Amino acid sequence: MPLAFPNVGIQSLNMRLRRVVAVSESPFTLDTQVYAHQGARWECEVTLPPLTHSEARAIEAFIIGLKGRKGTFTFGNPLHTSSATATTSGVTTIRSESLTATGSAVSAGDYFQLGNYLYMVTVGKASGSGVLEFQPPLRSEAASGSVLDFTLPTSLWRMASNDIGWSISTASHYGFTLAFIEAL
Repeated sequence: MPLAFPNVGIQSLNMRLRRVVAVSESPFTLDTQVYAHQGARWECEVTLPPLTHSEARAIEAFIIGLKGRKGTFTFGNPLHTSSATATTSGVTTIRSESLTATGSAVSAGDYFQLGNYLYMVTVGKASGSGVLEFQPPLRSEAASGSVLDFTLPTSLWRMASNDIGWSISTASHYGFTLAFIEAL
């Protein structure tokens, strides 16, 4: 572990960043109080294209090999790649939402990998040295000189449920929709 997600193509992908935020609203004034807890994680559902029996065998073996929620795997959105380059300048503490980096220009909306986790840039930086803002908060401390990987970044995932199945049509086409969450 972790396993690599099989390379069979993706028909559709739904991805979201889930947060833990408490909101309390007064029934009399409708004033609200908001408290943002530290929790945030990526969640994803992937539908694979219809597969033949021989193509589906690798997916079946992958799913069974994960042993439900026990196993982990690496996965990233194949459309999220960039030629940006950046290296951290100085130590960045766990749960930080910004870091100082040197390298090429980085745009808001770019994804990068640091360690085993996926982040999205929310405020980019120009070429050279600058501050990069991102979400979710940093999973672990980043040492000075850590490289941010913008080329097909991935994260560490686990299945969202222990019950995983698939469908088979009368034409012997297999259908897979997989729900998974970031493995923190």
